[in-house]
Parts: sequence; C-alpha cells; structure tokens
Amino acid sequence: MTAIDPKALRNAFGAFATGVTVITTRQDDGTPRGFTANSFTSVSLDPPLLLVCLAKSAHSATTFATAPHFAVNVLAEDQKAVSGLFASREASKFNQCDWHAGAGDVPLIDGALAQFACARENLVDAGDHLILIGRVVDFATAEGNPLGYFKGRYFSIGLEDGLVKAAAQNRRTRVGAVLACGDAVLMEADSTGRLSLPLAPGPAANIDTLRARLAALGLTAEVEFLYAVFDDRADQGHGIYYHGQVSGTLPAAFHLIPLADLAAAPIAHAAEAQMLHRYAEEYKHGSFGVYQGNETTGTVRRLAGAH
Repeated sequence: MTAIDPKALRNAFGAFATGVTVITTRQDDGTPRGFTANSFTSVSLDPPLLLVCLAKSAHSATTFATAPHFAVNVLAEDQKAVSGLFASREASKFNQCDWHAGAGDVPLIDGALAQFACARENLVDAGDHLILIGRVVDFATAEGNPLGYFKGRYFSIGLEDGLVKAAAQNRRTRVGAVLACGDAVLMEADSTGRLSLPLAPGPAANIDTLRARLAALGLTAEVEFLYAVFDDRADQGHGIYYHGQVSGTLPAAFHLIPLADLAAAPIAHAAEAQMLHRYAEEYKHGSFGVYQGNETTGTVRRLAGAH
C-alpha cells in the first residue's frame, strides 16, 4: 500500500468547505472549557443526534470524553475573533467573550448562529481522534450568515454574494484576481511594459471566464475568496477582484512580481497599485479581508486569515 502524506491529505480534506464551531463543556469543578472545530455534522433527527471529532492529543480531550453534557456553537460571520480565541491556548477564553449557561449547564456562546446543548450519547475510538456523539436536548438558532472555512482560510458567503451581485449590475465591471505564487503575484505587461492584474475578458466578465482565459494560456487559477469590490470613478464602473493561487508555466507577457518589488513596479492602474500595497501588508500578517469602497478610499472587513 502506498504511504499517504499526512500534510497532503490534510490539504485534500480542506477542499471541503465547512462552517466553524466552538465546542464547549464543563470540567468536574464547573470550569468552562472550549475549543474551535470544523469537524461537526448532524447524524439523526429521530433521535436527534450530532457528532464532533476530538483529537486525542488535544489538552481537553479527556474532559470532553467524560463530560455528561457538551454544546456545539455554530459561529456567525462576524465571530472570526471568537474562533481564533478558542483555537488558541489562552487560559482565560471565557473571560474574553460573552456567553451564558444553557441546558445541562453547558456554556453557550452569545451571537452564535446556532447553539446545540447535548447529552453525551456515545464515544467512538477512531484513529487519532475520538468521535463524540451527542443527543440534542435543547437548541436555538438566529438569523445571519455563517463563518465559513475553506483550505485553511475563513470566508463569508453572505457578504461576498451581496457585494458581487451589487457591483455586477453595472455593465462597466472589471473582474480580476490577485493570484499568488509564494511571495509573488501574477501580473500581465502591456506593450509599453506597464503591469496590471489578470482580468476576465469580454462584456460578460466573471471569475469563470477569467479562469478559462488563464487555463487557455496554460495557467491554473485556484480562487479562494473575494478580495475587493469598489467603485472605479475613473472608469465610471466597478472593480471586482478575487484572491487565489496560480501555478503553471508563465506565458509571454505574464510575470511573477515579488511583493518586495511592488512599490517600484510600473502598475498601470492606481486602484490596483493601492490594492496590491494592502495585499503586501496583509500577507506579512497572514490575515486578509474584503475591501469595499471606491478606487482610493474604503473599508476592509476582515474575513480571511491564517488559522
């Protein structure tokens, strides 16, 4: 049997987009415990069952494996900070977020999109994890959009769809992408040597036509999330740009420009130059967001970052 590379397998598992949850319980002495997880799924409606997966190596594995009750908190799109908090080793997690006690005295995270209080039903040994099956004894839901997770990054479905649809109503819409390869980005040079980000062709430009254009040139674009939507007053239109990765042999006129060289690069569009300056800064911290505004001023809503 061929040996499986754990890192490659982890990346393959990451191709399945999920929501983000915080699993909570209490220690024997009543101290609340919690951790971030995306390995959660419903199991049955009758009886009402769900499951979560616990890494055996996790510091709190024994606590969750033996607790009579636990809760699953499905995070909303504005709770990335909560996800990061419970993914950390911070000792005072529950002092840094709002929560209340639910059925079985389990901690429930305020602002969550859904909350499920469960009684422990079964525990199944599964390799380097434990499968914790819970019987739902109480639950609550709220209106909103979920915090998503895909290939190691957060995303927000609701915000991205709304911004793109609003901008796409304008016929003069430029659709492009910030496509990275390591610490460089893909750019296209015109006949004068000025650089621009790769754009989708035609009057009905969209991310699919951009992918198709690059594929025809021998490049594979793996788009990860929306990066910027803005009014371009110079063109009296809109700009929609995505973020992703690129691979393949560079065709003529295409170049990979290192982030360190962007400030001095002859970038044709001022809006793209400003966007790439933001990208270079965000890349240093591994935390990205969606920009909305015009070609010079706007706001960044943090949606994606290193996990």
